[in-house]
Amino acid sequence: MATPPEPQPDTIEPGSPDEIPSAPPPDEAPMEDPPGFEPPQPDFDEPDRGPAETPPPAD
Repeated sequence: MATPPEPQPDTIEPGSPDEIPSAPPPDEAPMEDPPGFEPPQPDFDEPDRGPAETPPPAD
């Protein structure tokens, strides 16, 4: 007795359901910073001056 042929793995059946059902968007407010929050600032004492260069070693 012959077995029915197996479907091709890449074939999409027109009546098949979606693999992942679409979820409704969450009904929550977007994240906001609390009142009085200030993001951290760079730690610069004197932002216009760079570190002193080290001279090359003597031969």
